[in-house]
Amino acid sequence: MRTGPKWILRVALVILAVVLVAVPAAAQDYRFRVNERLVHVYINDDGSIWIDYTITFTADPGSHPIDIVDIGLPNYDYNLAEVKADVGGVEIKDIRHSEYVKPGVEIHMGKFTIPPGGTGTLHVLARVRNMVFQDTSDPNYASMEFIPHWYDSANAHGTMHLEIVVHFPEGVTSEESRYHDTKFTDAAIVDNRVTYAWIYPDASPSRPYKVGVSFPKKYLKSGVELKVTPEPLPPAAGGTDITDILCSGPMCVILGILGFIAFIVLSTRGANVRKMKYLPPAVGVEGAGVKRGLTAVEAALLLEAPLNRVLTMILFGLLKKGAVTVLSDNPLRLQANVPAPEDLRDYEKKFLASIVDDQLDEKKLRQMMVGLVKSVNEKMKGFSRKDSVAYYKDLVSRAWQQVEAAETPEVKAQRLDDGLEWTMLDDDWNKKVGRTFGDEPVLLPRWWGYYRPWATSTSTASGGTQTVSTPRTATGDAGRTPTMPTLPGAAFANTIVSGVESLSNRVVSSVERFTGSISSVTNPPPPPPRTSSSGRWRSGGGGGCACACACACAGCACACAGGGR
Repeated sequence: MRTGPKWILRVALVILAVVLVAVPAAAQDYRFRVNERLVHVYINDDGSIWIDYTITFTADPGSHPIDIVDIGLPNYDYNLAEVKADVGGVEIKDIRHSEYVKPGVEIHMGKFTIPPGGTGTLHVLARVRNMVFQDTSDPNYASMEFIPHWYDSANAHGTMHLEIVVHFPEGVTSEESRYHDTKFTDAAIVDNRVTYAWIYPDASPSRPYKVGVSFPKKYLKSGVELKVTPEPLPPAAGGTDITDILCSGPMCVILGILGFIAFIVLSTRGANVRKMKYLPPAVGVEGAGVKRGLTAVEAALLLEAPLNRVLTMILFGLLKKGAVTVLSDNPLRLQANVPAPEDLRDYEKKFLASIVDDQLDEKKLRQMMVGLVKSVNEKMKGFSRKDSVAYYKDLVSRAWQQVEAAETPEVKAQRLDDGLEWTMLDDDWNKKVGRTFGDEPVLLPRWWGYYRPWATSTSTASGGTQTVSTPRTATGDAGRTPTMPTLPGAAFANTIVSGVESLSNRVVSSVERFTGSISSVTNPPPPPPRTSSSGRWRSGGGGGCACACACACAGCACACAGGGR
């Protein structure tokens, strides 16, 4: 037998290597599916949050038993004594600071260990302080963002049902609550608290899902100081935090300034995007089948087309029915024809009623549009929004195919006239109209006299002019004469395109402000609250293995991504 210092050193090195390899290998032996993760976050008036997790695991056959579960926490400002865990109501007392997830805790399952091939559900409740921050887009608001912890794909696989439910502080009203970039799936009043729910039926256990909310600071206790950014997390034991490298001297200041500017730009853009979303969340709750029978205008709302384009579609529909005359397009002046046709829809009647002294009354237009959005939302109940959107996009595509397939300019013009409102829903409508018509003459539609009654000449494709006579009567029989005037196809297309653009730009004074006034009613955060107990997420209890991030800044980061058991 060989003895001596060298032999002992070699054996020690071998043993040390085995130990170092075995430690991470043990974690890698954990292979499991996360069947379901329910996460409830309760925002407290002292700036802390209670995080309530319920998570269901299934251990892979032949894998390591799930004897320890790591739970990532948002920051280090928590008390281990305030972390509770149970299985089926039976308390688990062995809770420690996690060796793998920092900051975080590890739950030792003990007699509730999930064996290979077995399934188990763990419930965890934890309180974390300093989780509410200053909302940098509104000085009167506070902000909270949350990112559930995700597992390394080497450990977790498959898909899971994920629900993240945020409960606002008591007293916050539905009109005051706001969401951040990702719109919630559902909203309700639960125990007198406004509540948002984000539901992902096929979520990945190996990717982050961030949600965020804001609310007035007045609902926090007096004396609560809100920071704009969270304190940097201390580095994990034995490692070097990237902030030690980047955040030193002038570099930290530069990065902070750039991050703040980036956040302002992104948050402003996100706020504008949310403002332009006027459909309430209820229309997005999936049902079964396609909702058929919507008018082009109603389909435009389902597709969330810009509201100035929707109003222009309504106007052209009224022109085609001889119900309105465009007296001038700059400034836009309209006249409701008398008597009105009998086949008008309710929203068309209200559009006509909004014409006051030859101008559109935006207050009346807003009331009309709010009612129309609510009507579409009601019609979509029980139907699949996704399938219905695809169906109406296909209708738009087929409407254009019929126009482009016509063999003569006259037939093309007629088909464009027949499906005008549908074709206007195409994103490339202007370009398609321009390239569809050539120089051959086309017969002007019957409503042309109400569309451009002031025009006595129109530019031709060659740069000259052509006199156009557009007879009309006071009874809505525009152009109903044996012989209709013609225009070269290119001039016809140019007149249509420029006219639609002109009307779209002038139908309301500010598209963003008008849409915002609609969405504040039809899609407030949250929508009109429910007090019923319906909704699966109401009874979930919340939970999961999660790491959170609460702030209103671009530098917000989750420290417990990946890894864990």
